[in-house]
Amino acid sequence: MGKLTYIQGAFILTATNLVTGSISFVFRVFLTRAIGSEGIGVYQLILPLYLLFITLVSGGVITAVSKLIAEQVPGRNYRNMYKIIKISEITIGIWSLALCILIFFNTDYLANHVLKDNRTQLSVLVFTPAVFFISLSAVLKGYFFGLQDVNPPAFIDILEKLIRVVGLLLTTYYLLPFGIEYVCAGVMAGMAAGELISLFLLYLQYKIRRPVVSTRTDTDLTAKIIVRILKTALPLSLSGALTTIMDMVIAIIVPMQLRLAGYSNSNALSLYGQVTGMVMPLLFFPFIIISSLGITLVPAITASYTAGNWTALNKKCNDSLKITSVIAFASTALFIIFPWELCRIFFKCPEAGNMLFLMAFVCIFEYWQFTLFAVLNGIGMQHVVLKNSILHIIISVACSYFLIPIPSIGIYGFVIGFCASAVLICLWNLMDIKRVRRIRIEYGNSLLKPFIAFIVMLTAIKHCNYYLITNNIRSSNMIISSLAGLVCFFLVLILTGAITLKQLKSTFAIK
Repeated sequence: MGKLTYIQGAFILTATNLVTGSISFVFRVFLTRAIGSEGIGVYQLILPLYLLFITLVSGGVITAVSKLIAEQVPGRNYRNMYKIIKISEITIGIWSLALCILIFFNTDYLANHVLKDNRTQLSVLVFTPAVFFISLSAVLKGYFFGLQDVNPPAFIDILEKLIRVVGLLLTTYYLLPFGIEYVCAGVMAGMAAGELISLFLLYLQYKIRRPVVSTRTDTDLTAKIIVRILKTALPLSLSGALTTIMDMVIAIIVPMQLRLAGYSNSNALSLYGQVTGMVMPLLFFPFIIISSLGITLVPAITASYTAGNWTALNKKCNDSLKITSVIAFASTALFIIFPWELCRIFFKCPEAGNMLFLMAFVCIFEYWQFTLFAVLNGIGMQHVVLKNSILHIIISVACSYFLIPIPSIGIYGFVIGFCASAVLICLWNLMDIKRVRRIRIEYGNSLLKPFIAFIVMLTAIKHCNYYLITNNIRSSNMIISSLAGLVCFFLVLILTGAITLKQLKSTFAIK
């Protein structure tokens, strides 16, 4: 297979994410049925802490390594690439090992004082090795992404999820008689086993696929490599850790502030569940494509930036923003027209559609925000990403804390915070990118033309849906009208030149 473009790589990662997402969904359904609501409650206590530790050891590592590798691609300096991988593995390995030792000797404190449930202690102990394995895997994934070779990490990720599900089935079957504590620990053991196998396969692929060094080229100083890894990884890891902590804080603040607004404990938890467990998953489901694009975009931008190829850099930037706009506007149209139907079909909770309707209007800002973060990372502005991530947290938490207790606002205080942070952070990102004088964003192609297609799609769906309902075709009105709207949407994109048939052919034609 020939070398893939970053857009083709993004589509492969998207397909992979859809497969792994489906496997994870099956994993969650089976686990819920096996251990019940109380067991899931214990599992949900462990998961945020596990994700926090993973973020601390690997949150910015993939981006950092992929950037360093991408810089070596134009000069084909494979000798320096291998030195970067070796130094990265040692540096990140030492850091993650130190963290794992810290976790190991403090499992009692984490279980009883942080998670406040002693049934989580065994799970914390068991997931500790997984943190170490994931940190080393992140370096190897960064290597493949830096070369824009997404196939090994993508397919190994699917295999890891399958191993996890098999582990879940086995541990649940054998450990269920011993109680929830042992089942959760068994699930974590399955995760650790999956991560170990994933690390082994990634390393095997790295050894098999790496080119032979035939010429003696200069390499960077070890100290310089370490500094550059830390300079990129630390802000991103801190940003990811702060976001994870913010989610944990929001989980405490929102129900608490709703009770201050006069809601009962049951209603407060119900509203919080609607917005975080129903609206947000729907809103971010199309985001799978954007996140995949972000992963492949960073090394692609870095390679062009390092080579001083501003024409290629601007093309990648604008093409990515155009794809982001297409996904965002198409999703927005469906969320605006069918918010109550979507919440009813997926969650049997049509009342959550009110929040989905309002939050849908900032999809374009939320999605652009992520792509702009990828561009900023690619040109080495991680400090800006950290700064704007902190501002996002401050806005979200402040709105939830001060607005939710007002009875006339309630849960919409969270919605206001989400919308305000999405708009403001997106605009701040644009202003920060504008300071790089050679980057030119073509708003006509990347924003205006997709917006025109969005208006046409919105109109087509409304008229088609009205026609179907008035003719008593209600069983499939949403599907038919949505398909009609999407056809109109892509026709307008092609007619306006936002998307050309040549671009589609080059994107999907994998050599």
